[in-house]
Amino acid sequence: MKKTTILFGALLALASCKQDASTVKDSNETQLEEAAGDVSTEATEASAETPDGGAPAPASTEPMSPEPLPGAPSTASTPPSSNNPLFNLTLQKGQAGMVKIGMSIDELKQAYGQNKLQQIEHSIEGMTTTAYEVLGERRRPDLRVEQECAGTTCKVSRITVLNPAFKSATGIGIGSTFGNVKDNFKITRVGTGEGNFVAISEPDRISFVLDMRGIPSNRWGKLTVKDVPNSTLVSGVMIY
Repeated sequence: MKKTTILFGALLALASCKQDASTVKDSNETQLEEAAGDVSTEATEASAETPDGGAPAPASTEPMSPEPLPGAPSTASTPPSSNNPLFNLTLQKGQAGMVKIGMSIDELKQAYGQNKLQQIEHSIEGMTTTAYEVLGERRRPDLRVEQECAGTTCKVSRITVLNPAFKSATGIGIGSTFGNVKDNFKITRVGTGEGNFVAISEPDRISFVLDMRGIPSNRWGKLTVKDVPNSTLVSGVMIY
């Protein structure tokens, strides 16, 4: 009887230990599940925020611009043209670019604006007069404009081309040969003036300064149009 009582007590103690172990296991599993739920919630909240902690920007709902259809007109800006004084590099009778012989200085200023026009002091055969320079890229002078004044009214009297990009309709300008000039302009005479040797077209009222370094200056006064080599280069152009 005594042995039976001891055995029964041992069984009860063993059962109690198993129950306690099961309770601890259940408690641990519950804590793990709760921790996992907290981590999942934090991850979801973090993914819904921007890196700086603010609310995420809503997705753009603006429609994409459609591709232009073949043959549709372009919406790009129009290319530079001679209507823009900054891109007008033409030479013609009485005119270089937008500068015209006889136009008022006020009209000149209006055409080019203050940023593209500067007043200078120009010396001609020992006399200093007021003139203007039309400025091109990097503020380098493209044209020199001389004036004649009557009272307070001043008008353009002569234009000196300084930029080789200015050309006539047939491509004549600085860098052309004298032979090319004669093919496109009626050269009536040659001579010296203001330290230069020039070929003059009186019908077109235009003079071409020639590079005469190959001919001594003491011979210039005796030269005629036929004496000047066709290969002589143009180094300047003046319109009057």
